[in-house]
Amino acid sequence: MKKSDFATKIAMGVILLAVICYIGFYIANSLTNPLRSTLAVKVTVRESFTVSGIVIRDETVIGSGGYGAVNIVPSEGERVEAGGTVASVYNNESALVQIREMEALDAKIEKFGEILEAGSGTGEAKSLDDEIKKNVFEMVAAVRDRSFSHISEMKTELEANILKKTAGSEDLQAKLLSIRQQRISLGAAASSAKKITAPVSGIFSSSVDGFEDLKIKNLASLNVGSLNNLLSETRSPGDEAIGKLVSGTRWYYAALMDDKDADRLNVGDTATMIFGRYLGTEIKMDVDSIGGFEGGKCVVIFSSNRSLADTLSIRKQSVEIICDEHSGIRVPKQAVRIKENGSYCIYTLSGASAEEKEVEILYEDANYYIVQSTDSSLPLRSGEEIITSTKGLYNGKIVR
Repeated sequence: MKKSDFATKIAMGVILLAVICYIGFYIANSLTNPLRSTLAVKVTVRESFTVSGIVIRDETVIGSGGYGAVNIVPSEGERVEAGGTVASVYNNESALVQIREMEALDAKIEKFGEILEAGSGTGEAKSLDDEIKKNVFEMVAAVRDRSFSHISEMKTELEANILKKTAGSEDLQAKLLSIRQQRISLGAAASSAKKITAPVSGIFSSSVDGFEDLKIKNLASLNVGSLNNLLSETRSPGDEAIGKLVSGTRWYYAALMDDKDADRLNVGDTATMIFGRYLGTEIKMDVDSIGGFEGGKCVVIFSSNRSLADTLSIRKQSVEIICDEHSGIRVPKQAVRIKENGSYCIYTLSGASAEEKEVEILYEDANYYIVQSTDSSLPLRSGEEIITSTKGLYNGKIVR
């Protein structure tokens, strides 16, 4: 055998052994340190805490004056000027029933008069069909929601639209004449009415709970003890209370708060408040004052000129306060690595290799971080595959 052939075989054997060792190492490494990954997901995390408190406004209770039958004039949340009519009151229920019949007839007279002035015919049949369907759906929704305050008006409009579509002008005139005659026969009932007028201007609410004597001027004297007493106190409205008028445009929420939560706020901040099931939307409120600490708690006063009409029925209420918000990519903690310079990075899967991406940690939870990219030329995007388990990673390393 030639010496050169022997040398060649030795070289081939060494190369083969190296290849076997490499494959063996790769297989062993894959078995002991398998590649695991997860998808990058963009999330928003809110830091919040919950407090208990009481809503305070400048409110004036409206009484019935001892009358047993009351017809409230303004709707919930409607503004009433000073001297305006809040209610008509009667000595007995039968007079009130007559008045409500009169109001329903007046609405019908107005509606049927409009129909006669506009004329009737088939040219607008399609639009009338749509209006009739709309009337029916609105009435069904009102009944389902137990909102009966406008059912009479809805019924009148539905009846008028049906007549407009099906009846001739003579039928409409006969109907209008009949309604007017009914109205005239009830005219005497109005003479027994007495009007309750508004002593101040304000927004009307039928929600009266006995805490209306709390005024905005009382906020300065609230402390932990007095607010605790208010939150535990039970009151009831007077027997004659029929509603209240809320004056001004700004309302207040006095919260009993732990000192660690109060330390997150500063006077002048704007806080995002969630009033739970009473109000579906968030409310921005100003931090007006932060009281002295007593036993690890303090009184924090918030105020707002937003959503006053929507919060008229709220008094004592637990509120969630959003103190911070973080938006970024959610990354498992084991995927984040510290570089020699102290910065943070993660590795994503780019084809078969690892790609390093530097990140900044925005928020830490028990099991994950919220991060954002620090390199705009190589950003971490939602949907990328983040490597979570492979050891000894470096940029460009073949991992599968």
